[in-house]
Amino acid sequence: MKRVIALLSTLALCLVVVPHAEAAATAKCTLTISPKDTEHDTVITVQCTPRAEGDRIDYVTIKGADWPDGDDTQKVCQAHSNLWTRVIDSQLLNEDLAGDEIYVEARMRTPDYKLYYVKTNEVSGRWGVNVYIGEPDCGHLP
Repeated sequence: MKRVIALLSTLALCLVVVPHAEAAATAKCTLTISPKDTEHDTVITVQCTPRAEGDRIDYVTIKGADWPDGDDTQKVCQAHSNLWTRVIDSQLLNEDLAGDEIYVEARMRTPDYKLYYVKTNEVSGRWGVNVYIGEPDCGHLP
């Protein structure tokens, strides 16, 4: 009986110490926003560490965090790697009159075309002069 209890205790310890490989895999994306050489241009960068090798950013959705009325989608842009950086018109980040809180939702794609989403950190600031009206483009490379 003591042998069975010792064996069960060892097995339980192994289950606690050795987590499942998939559960340990977590993706992370970081957003940075920095001014460019003029007040009209801003550099926006999303750097992702995927769940697994071979996963990559498929699209980025630039969002304005608004409470209590729900978040605004500012722009959806195609991406092709785990580093997406563009020079954009600062007005695109001006999502409300009081102050701007921007984050990005990165749509990640696995090599077998499965999708998952990763939300970046939120960056606060005041960008642009007016709330953007019209259809902005996704900017250009720095």
